[in-house]
Amino acid sequence: MKLLTVILLIAAPMFLQAQTFRIEKVSGTVKVQKGTSETWTEASAGEALGVNSVIETGKNSSVTLSFKDSRLTLKESSALPLSRIKRMSIDDLILALAMEDMINAPKKKEETKSKSTAVYGKEINGAKIPIIQSDNFGVKKLNGAVQLAEAGFKQSAVVDAKDTYRKYPEVKSIPSFRIYFADILAGFGLNEEAYEEFTAIKNLKLDKKQEVTVSGQLKILSGKLMKKEQ
Repeated sequence: MKLLTVILLIAAPMFLQAQTFRIEKVSGTVKVQKGTSETWTEASAGEALGVNSVIETGKNSSVTLSFKDSRLTLKESSALPLSRIKRMSIDDLILALAMEDMINAPKKKEETKSKSTAVYGKEINGAKIPIIQSDNFGVKKLNGAVQLAEAGFKQSAVVDAKDTYRKYPEVKSIPSFRIYFADILAGFGLNEEAYEEFTAIKNLKLDKKQEVTVSGQLKILSGKLMKKEQ
């Protein structure tokens, strides 16, 4: 009953915020999966999409969506469920993270045959955030989640990233993504959640800059948590 209640509380805002998205511009290869269909079709400018659609861009491709009074451009090698383009409060985020903890179970690490090439962009706290060109759908979803956060939907982006880690466990080993979303949690003042995430990231294969970033954040967060307990 408790699990059902949590599910309903999370799902409710989605029904209330259902909206239509319109494709304004398509460049290169862009595909759409609509509703419960498992078929991918080519996206066309002017096409209207429901909230349950998923959009995916290929290499050197992009798509611009309009909705309400806003626009969002999804860059290359990215995937985004349109249901994630929604405003969430911090309380909504905390509830969604609790839900992920409840349904997240350890899974055997899966082998992946995807071939990836990283194209690095701007630095955030010493960690370069990549758009990674890959045929791995989990990586494409994380690319989309980063862009969702940069468009101002940070809470929803964190939830999307967590969902992606669970469904595509092999992508959890990419430090730059993990650091990016852990930084968002810290920025929201969710110190316990951020500390737990950075502790897990510390066990990944990090470069020197990433090691400094993670160690620094753990020190800061540890101090805040100790102060809270006093």
